[in-house]
Amino acid sequence: MNEKLQVLIKFKYVFRDGDSYDMRKKLPFCVGLLLRLLRKNLRVFVTCTSGFDRSPACVIAYLHWMTDVSLHAAYTWVTGMHTCRPDRPAIAWATWDLIAMVERGKHDGPPTHAVTFVWNGHEGEDVTLVGDFTGNWKEPLRVMHQGGSRHEVEVKLPQGKYYYKFVVNGQWKHSTASPAERDDSGNVNNIIVIGETASVRPFVLHQQKDANVVKVIERLLNEKERFMLAKAARCIAFSVCPIRLAPK
Repeated sequence: MNEKLQVLIKFKYVFRDGDSYDMRKKLPFCVGLLLRLLRKNLRVFVTCTSGFDRSPACVIAYLHWMTDVSLHAAYTWVTGMHTCRPDRPAIAWATWDLIAMVERGKHDGPPTHAVTFVWNGHEGEDVTLVGDFTGNWKEPLRVMHQGGSRHEVEVKLPQGKYYYKFVVNGQWKHSTASPAERDDSGNVNNIIVIGETASVRPFVLHQQKDANVVKVIERLLNEKERFMLAKAARCIAFSVCPIRLAPK
């Protein structure tokens, strides 16, 4: 009698349905686990409650991070094979978070995010934006009036930590609607941290209130970014607890 033993192993990892930030933080663990299982030559069935968002996002992220396929190509292939609508910006966010994990500092490359800096003041004010990203505070950017008290300017920046202020009618001011820090000289500057660092055990915090709006930029990765992504994705994979398939 020659029978082959077949074992079904179920792994469950909870994503909050429709929560882009939760997906962004938890995708690295899922992709790392998927790689570990596939490297054991196992057949893996990836699913979620609806099969519409979370499970296809895991497969797309795996293809993008582990097989050097562009996000656009991976997304097109998966959505062409299966009717679904995964959260594409969440995958792009998670990609930059992974790259940040191995960069250890500000991203040395083209912009990764588009930031809309917002000043809520009074109609008729003359407003400019200055910061360590505007020629080291020396090249102010015009902030355009959008109606009422709202003024905006969009700046494309690589992920990292930045300090800035607004110049309103010639006076330097910080926004009380966005995070701020006091420097060694006692000056209060606004601060913005663009992007986060991926982790195999993410601790999802309540996001700090900020009047500014940050959107991820999806673009083709350059050679250095692709190398960093591959390195980070494999670091995540081998940080996942070893998978034991045999009984003790």
